[in-house]
Amino acid sequence: MSEETQSERPPLLITVRPIAELREEALKAKPPEEHGLVRPWLSELTKVDGTIHLDIRYAAANNALGEPVYEQARAYLQVSTAFALKRVNQKLHAKGYGLLVYDAYRPWYVTKIFWEATPGDLRQFAADPEKGSLHNRGCAVDLTLYDLATGAAVAMPSGYEDMTPRADSNYPGGTAEEREHRAILREAMEGEGFVQMPNEWWHFDYKGGDSKGWQKYEIMNLPFHEIPNKADGYAIPPRLLRKTNAKKKHLEGAIVLSGVVDVNGRASDVRVEQSMGQELDEAAIAAMKQMRFVPGKQDGKAVQAETVIEIKFGR
Repeated sequence: MSEETQSERPPLLITVRPIAELREEALKAKPPEEHGLVRPWLSELTKVDGTIHLDIRYAAANNALGEPVYEQARAYLQVSTAFALKRVNQKLHAKGYGLLVYDAYRPWYVTKIFWEATPGDLRQFAADPEKGSLHNRGCAVDLTLYDLATGAAVAMPSGYEDMTPRADSNYPGGTAEEREHRAILREAMEGEGFVQMPNEWWHFDYKGGDSKGWQKYEIMNLPFHEIPNKADGYAIPPRLLRKTNAKKKHLEGAIVLSGVVDVNGRASDVRVEQSMGQELDEAAIAAMKQMRFVPGKQDGKAVQAETVIEIKFGR
């Protein structure tokens, strides 16, 4: 590792105000109002792919704030983002690497804490809570590579949360090995529809193949312990009226689908998250569009929300 690479503990921010004070205010505040957007289905990464490793810095003290801001060391993403990350991880295995996630879905109140704690001259590294961030929508992830043989994070040109030019995605310094690792990560992520942030090599936004992409999803403020969604003021997720199984001779497995359920209980924007081949996938998509759901609800009213179903084949 070069002398330029940060240690595991990033330099502490000289915060504008005490974190405890900012947390109390942020928990009382409300995200910006949005209308007509879709509530994302948040999938836990380690359940989508158990070989994705976690190092959730904001659940510990080794972050720029110097203290935990998450109550649990867990990682969630919007379902299509999570399955795209799984595909990246599986492809990297062939090169001897896996994905190590630092942060994924971030409740809005944490974004507000970061913004208020960060001095003005460093706010290009923080998201404005008045606009929300892709982390708040479950469509952004902070991550690096780990070595499959050792389980250790690989060397990169800078450490996580570096707020210097070393964090730039095209920074020319560091060692050749560090730059190669950064390039391998970027190529793998971009191959599945992720876009790297220019000033943070570890940050990737998911755009996918959807023309609306992340823009159709609403800002979320659920703390981790309230996922999956509860009925206390948050949307109740859509529910399929009856389970679906399929019998196909000599076939065993499952197709996982996601889609947006409207207020009338009909699914659209159906996507295959786990495939069993084009013919079966197309049939499954058509079937989901014909299914009927109990729509999601928020404050007692039907809302459009994302959902996930699994169609099993075999016995």
